[in-house]
Amino acid sequence: MAAAFQILIVDDNKNNLFTLRTLINEHIEANIIEADSGQGALDILLVKLVDLIILGVQMPDMDGFETAKLIRSFKKTRHIPIVFLTAAYKSAEFQQKGFAAGAADYLTKPIDAPQLISRINTYLRFIEQERRHHAELEQKVQERTAELLAMRNKLEERVNERTAELNEINLQLKEEIEIRKKTELAFKKAKEVAEQANLAKSQFLANMSHELRTPLNAIIGYSEILFEEAKDQENSDYTNDLLKIMQAARHLLAMINDVLDLSKIEAGKMQIHTETFDLAEIVSEITNTISPLTTKNKNVLQVIWQGREGLVHSDVTKIRQILINLLGNASKFTDQGIIQLRVGIEEDNKGISWVRFQVKDSGIGISPEQQAKLFQPFIQADASTTRKYGGTGLGLTISQHFTEMLGGYLTLDSKMGEGSTFTVLIPAHFSENGLL
Repeated sequence: MAAAFQILIVDDNKNNLFTLRTLINEHIEANIIEADSGQGALDILLVKLVDLIILGVQMPDMDGFETAKLIRSFKKTRHIPIVFLTAAYKSAEFQQKGFAAGAADYLTKPIDAPQLISRINTYLRFIEQERRHHAELEQKVQERTAELLAMRNKLEERVNERTAELNEINLQLKEEIEIRKKTELAFKKAKEVAEQANLAKSQFLANMSHELRTPLNAIIGYSEILFEEAKDQENSDYTNDLLKIMQAARHLLAMINDVLDLSKIEAGKMQIHTETFDLAEIVSEITNTISPLTTKNKNVLQVIWQGREGLVHSDVTKIRQILINLLGNASKFTDQGIIQLRVGIEEDNKGISWVRFQVKDSGIGISPEQQAKLFQPFIQADASTTRKYGGTGLGLTISQHFTEMLGGYLTLDSKMGEGSTFTVLIPAHFSENGLL
């Protein structure tokens, strides 16, 4: 059963209060609450929920205009419709002032009973529609919450199943290593076990990354569908939560891809695919891709050409990943600073053309002790860096491997508090067999 409507009538004249209460009770089922002053009305609104306010204009101490302004100033009461009640001869004079104070409507004295009842019924119908809308919306929210909880439980079950399978695989690997240790000679056995363990690890990482990406892509897909539905319904509470889910899932997918790349590199299965491409076009594409991450920390990205533009023959996919990793790190560790990408083709004293990329930032910098271990896999500058900025610590390792695979070099120049400069130097003309 729907809750009865609560109507607050405010007037310093007891006769007016009596007349209003009598008329409303004769025609409308509602709870009537009375106040004989503006302050009294405010006190009532602090402790009771009210659906409609009929407010007299001329009252001592605090008139209707002041009372309306105060009602509108509180978040709890600013949505309540206010109907002003004033003498007919002053109605035109007060209308503009009343609407400015927050009035929804005007009624004049002496009270016109049919007009009063008609206006009140109009507002109550609107309030009833709003109540139904809120109830329907709440029902949809509860249904969607139940669906999301069911999906979460299903995903947890799949994760638990996969964890059990991985534990079983891990146990089998340990047993295999023990058997090999017992059946082969010590020196040769130790070497072979180390090689097998490293290969098994790479294969395990590759398989695990592949298996994890399948459910993760499902999470991203379902999140995007739910996000679009919530967006269409203008449900900002759910769109914000779903956006966080999508961002976290995409971040996890990027980390899994890094693990997969590293496993391919360590297993010797990373291949080079060369092609001829325009250097300026690739630089423009990469800066457009990295721009959202750069601006996230209010940084400014500058592209500076130092050397000539032109065509390059190399593995464009690996060059793209190298630069995105370096620019991504610069964006992550720089706040409200400048990030420069200096690029160009130059010739050495032997006439060999090289492409030089320099990523320079004004970020936190890296100490000499941290630089010594920076290119090791799964290593960041220190534990506090991982906690604050996140990441797997694989980006620089992969970038260094890719640079060396393309016949080039990756170097670092950095000072604490003054920023860092990473320099990539690769041949402008390179094939799977080496320099062209």
